[in-house]
Amino acid sequence: MRGVGEVEQSVRRQLEYLFSPRSVAVIGASNTPGKWGFGVFNRVLRTSSDIRIYPINPNAQDVLGVKAYKRVVEVPEPVDLAVVVIPPQAVPAAMEECVQKGVKAAVIISAGFKETGEEGAELEEQVARIARQGGIRFVGPNCNGHFNTASDFYTTGEASFKKGPLALVSQSGNFGGHILQRGVERGIGFSKYVSSGNEADLHLEDYIDYLAEDEETRIIGAYIEGLRDGKRFLELAKKTTKKKPIIVMKVGRTEEGSQAAQSHTGALSGSDEIYDAAFRQSGVIRVDEVDDLFDVALALVRQPLPKGKRVGILTIGGGFGVVATDACRRLGLEIPVLTEETIQTLNRFLPPRWPHANPVDMTGEAERSYPCLGTLLKAENIDAVLAVGCVGYPSQSLDRYSGAVRERLEEYRQRMIEGELTLVDGLVERVDRYGKPLIITASTGRGESEAIAKLERNGIYGYPTPERGARVLSHLVRYGEYVRESGKD
Repeated sequence: MRGVGEVEQSVRRQLEYLFSPRSVAVIGASNTPGKWGFGVFNRVLRTSSDIRIYPINPNAQDVLGVKAYKRVVEVPEPVDLAVVVIPPQAVPAAMEECVQKGVKAAVIISAGFKETGEEGAELEEQVARIARQGGIRFVGPNCNGHFNTASDFYTTGEASFKKGPLALVSQSGNFGGHILQRGVERGIGFSKYVSSGNEADLHLEDYIDYLAEDEETRIIGAYIEGLRDGKRFLELAKKTTKKKPIIVMKVGRTEEGSQAAQSHTGALSGSDEIYDAAFRQSGVIRVDEVDDLFDVALALVRQPLPKGKRVGILTIGGGFGVVATDACRRLGLEIPVLTEETIQTLNRFLPPRWPHANPVDMTGEAERSYPCLGTLLKAENIDAVLAVGCVGYPSQSLDRYSGAVRERLEEYRQRMIEGELTLVDGLVERVDRYGKPLIITASTGRGESEAIAKLERNGIYGYPTPERGARVLSHLVRYGEYVRESGKD
């Protein structure tokens, strides 16, 4: 009998056929725009030229200019991966032929299985039984596909995604697409994505296991409606989060939401308090919203983990400081009293009217923000810095001004922008030198900023509100605590 480690190694090897196949057959490939078989085959066709592609359609000589075969068993070469896009009643026979052909893995995009009721559940079990007997591991059914940016292979997505460190697993196809779109808008890059669907065979835990060892993936994100094997998830997460963060958006917090999840993909649900406790024990970062998932992921791409929960706040005005302080304290973060050394250093940069306290209110002296940030990053009793509305000179339109005024303002703006851009490198260097995260939030009306764009190119991202910045810090603090504690095991 094989041990658990051997089984996990076997699953990982089989998932290589899913993410990096040498040959793909699309069962149900179609020439008709609007059909799933058309869209999926078109996506596969756009991918790496190193992958051999075979459309399976009993009623066509070719699909989108590629020679078609009536059945997968007629393909003249070995097939690593089958992508199935046909009516549910035809899927068992197609799986039988995949077994006969020696297909290694499959993605069943077709819906109409367990999510539809008892009859669909029986059909799903029939497909799973055939696949098990033939040694085929499969995604779905009732999913919207997957991709691997490293091998430029897509069965989902209307466009190629930017390569990056985040892998995403979603138990919802449509919502998974929404998450991907928000990620594109936020500017994050992806390594891999899979819509797990009904999880009749491969479960969320299998993908976590694979991604934990994937060199292209540094952060794992997941949209979860329920866990099939909570014990295994907990064991995998405890091992994985010591080296890679896992961020989950677990829905179904309410009784009604939990029932909706069950009817959607047949996901097993349970007490939300139990999920919360399990995530905390295993170092999993739980977020409530899609934007929070990417807020945290963007910070984890580059920022150091804080060594504690003490936050230094720098603001351009008093109101921002109050909002930021409230947000931090509500989340359990601390706002330490500034040391005399820090106060004396800040006195060199700020006018006498500054309040000599944390949060540090620059009283409108925005051009002094960089030396102030450097001072707070250096302070021994500060673990992280939250900059609110004091970084990023705006690139606003000057069209409303008359010619002479506009010319003067443009000259002033260019000096401010150029001056700030020269300071960005030093700020990034201080983040690295002192090993403390710097969270930047914009103030209303500051507009686009070349400095913030440069910071983001260096992996230090901006957030739209102090509350979102504080939430990111709170997640980094808790994850940092977990990593340090787990390192003592």
